[in-house]
Amino acid sequence: MATKGSATVVMNDQNEVLLVLREDARVWALPAGHVETGETYEQAAVREAREETGCEIVLDRLVGTYWRPQFPHGGNTQYVYAGRVTGGDPSLHDWESLQVKWFPLDALPWRLFPFSREHIRDACARADDPFEKEQRLPKAQFFLLQSFLIYRRLRNKIRALRNKERGTR
Repeated sequence: MATKGSATVVMNDQNEVLLVLREDARVWALPAGHVETGETYEQAAVREAREETGCEIVLDRLVGTYWRPQFPHGGNTQYVYAGRVTGGDPSLHDWESLQVKWFPLDALPWRLFPFSREHIRDACARADDPFEKEQRLPKAQFFLLQSFLIYRRLRNKIRALRNKERGTR
């Protein structure tokens, strides 16, 4: 079954975007994640931003819906929003983020997750209607993504087992 997720392009008045350095892949990315049971896409976007950046945000608009057919389990649909910070503390981000940092739009990091770059560009375009796009990776990047997803699943299973052991001791 295809998965669904939400991401947010968080901008400030200085034309900077808030990015997280992911613990698992060591790449910069937008705050994003899967939609949990009973959650709307908007709620997921706000929750993921809070967890991964430590910041409270509000959503301003839907940037677009992005279909990624290469992802496992029948693909992934990502709902991307534009938002802004209203409070919080970036030092309180969760373990999934190694760093939280503002980047000027003209100086984005070279190790930026490929889809994030397109989402930022689309958010800055301020189109009248949300984008609807299909996103694909070149074969080499797709292979790296598959390897990363396998690693992340294994890491998460090991982490869950360790947490369970600690809880039963």
